[in-house]
Amino acid sequence: MPRVPAVSTTDNPKRKGYDLALDDLLFRTAIAPNRQLTISSAEFPNQQINLTQNPEDITTNVGQIFSRSNFSGGQGLDSAHQRNNSEKDITRFYDSKGVDPFHGGEESSYHIHLLYTMAASGQTLDSVPVNGLTFTGTEQYLAQTTNENLYVTDVQTIYVSTDKGVNWNTVTSTNVSYDIRGIVAFGNNLFVVTGDGSTNKQLIHYDGSTWTVESLGTSITGYFTSIHFVKGRLVVTGKSSVAEYLWEADPYTGNFTGVFQTPNALLTVEPTHDITSVTDAGAVILAASTDGNIYSLKDVSGTLQLQGQSRIGDEQVTAISALEGIIIFGTREVGTNKGRLYRSDLTVADDLYVLANRQLLKEWDNGVDASPQSMFASRDSIYTGIRENSTDTYLWRYYLPTAGLARDLKVPGQGIVGSIKQVEGKFFVLVNGTSGGVYKETSTYESSGYIILPNADFFTSEDKQWVGVEVEHNNLSNGKKVEIYVTTTFDKIDEPDSASWELIGESVSGTGGVEYQLNRNARYINAKVVLEPNVTFDESPEFRGISIRALPRPELVVVTVPINLSDQVERPRRKAFKVRNLGEVIYQTLKQKEGDSVTLTLYEPSEIIRGVVESVQYPISERSEMGSVTQFCLLRVRGVRAEDAATIVTRLLGVGKLGVAGLG
Repeated sequence: MPRVPAVSTTDNPKRKGYDLALDDLLFRTAIAPNRQLTISSAEFPNQQINLTQNPEDITTNVGQIFSRSNFSGGQGLDSAHQRNNSEKDITRFYDSKGVDPFHGGEESSYHIHLLYTMAASGQTLDSVPVNGLTFTGTEQYLAQTTNENLYVTDVQTIYVSTDKGVNWNTVTSTNVSYDIRGIVAFGNNLFVVTGDGSTNKQLIHYDGSTWTVESLGTSITGYFTSIHFVKGRLVVTGKSSVAEYLWEADPYTGNFTGVFQTPNALLTVEPTHDITSVTDAGAVILAASTDGNIYSLKDVSGTLQLQGQSRIGDEQVTAISALEGIIIFGTREVGTNKGRLYRSDLTVADDLYVLANRQLLKEWDNGVDASPQSMFASRDSIYTGIRENSTDTYLWRYYLPTAGLARDLKVPGQGIVGSIKQVEGKFFVLVNGTSGGVYKETSTYESSGYIILPNADFFTSEDKQWVGVEVEHNNLSNGKKVEIYVTTTFDKIDEPDSASWELIGESVSGTGGVEYQLNRNARYINAKVVLEPNVTFDESPEFRGISIRALPRPELVVVTVPINLSDQVERPRRKAFKVRNLGEVIYQTLKQKEGDSVTLTLYEPSEIIRGVVESVQYPISERSEMGSVTQFCLLRVRGVRAEDAATIVTRLLGVGKLGVAGLG
């Protein structure tokens, strides 16, 4: 009984006249002038899946377009094409720095522009010299009165600025005897609390001209730790060896005698923990603590009562703010420097006010305390300060209309952001510590800023031919510039300064709309758009949108091979002989392979195709001009090219590169 030879039992099959292997089986071809072995790219099938995410993605040409013209959904999206994408994802990006993606409150059409810088102590603020402050302590506090005077404390010293942060003067006759633990504005008045870390404390009232130490009467044997003004009342915290306490006090009557006693405390937590932040959440006052709880205090007949408690977990709650019923709070993971920012909703359950639907917005972990320590609520946003690493501190903005988060102004100081205010529509930031200071937003744009898009792959793992990228912007002049960088490496979006980002195009005039050629073959594409201002830093380019075009890459090939079905066996330099019924056995063996996944190895040309046997044609008998009869069938395999082991080894070892000509 004849059989089809196998690779595993045949030494050097090419030398013995075999032309190809189908898996482990060896075959000879019947190639002739009118019977060619062909290897051709498969035709592209019509695209049946709609991959457009924006109207701008629609095209009548072959291929796909990935575009973005609105980035107000915020940062944090690493892949544009993923399962269960939300509607919001079409307006999200991965990362940004030095640019405003939200365009909130502006009357012009949507665009991205550069952010302003902030002035550091000793520099100039809009051409006005800044008399900066130098701190000696580790914790400072900031208050802003109704007349927009600013007060900053450092240890036992109070500074005042009556020109909106340009110049600072030391306040005298404050009667401060211990380290200041907090300062809060009450109209144009101030209240200050102090403490020596033991049993001595003060509550000092400034009425606009005189600093008065208030009489406390009987009070705890301890010291004050903070003061807040919420819902028309003072909220004061203090600590003893027994516990940390929270009280309410009436600033209108000015009577504080007997207020700060243990029985009057609204909250009591362990002395190893602190009440870090207090905010007005509408229905209740929320108080955050490092014990991992957020406490709800409700006004009942003019007196605050504990009306709910939300457990956050193994995290210290370091700051909290609220706006339009949305709660934003920051935490630090216990025992680490990890900082986290959360969004939550205030709900009522059994007459208790608790937080629900908690969502993690962002986590920072760069070796320094990155927990949010202060927050500021504007008309449409909540801002917090983050020390991202040992040298960089930024404001981060949560934009309520789109629930988007993004990096905002860069703060020159190195340290924890202790307080955030607005002065004349400009941000004013206090950074704690000897490397900190006070900083105000200027009218000078950043020297550059960027936005990084999410990776795009059109939901397929196949390589695409990325052929062009196009950006749109306002009319550029006077040195304003828009640059486009791309990378095909997925995780390079985490490294904005990596050399893997290649400059593809640079626009310095016009409004864009010009396609820059890419010529990249890869699964993923990502783009980084960099903006630069004019030469005087008082005008910013306005970036409006970007689109990237891709074509399918022909990976599938179709191989058609005429297979010899003759009973005669011919070998180089050997006498031919016949094996009865060999051709029939070969044909039946091939028929059994039809529809199977196989590896086709061609010896000449050297190719390896992994795919499926698409068809085995019925045997054909052909009489040549010389009179002999050839019997063959056409084998068709559809698949993809694969590297053989020798090619892989050569590529890995660098043969043919760096001067290595070969091995052996």
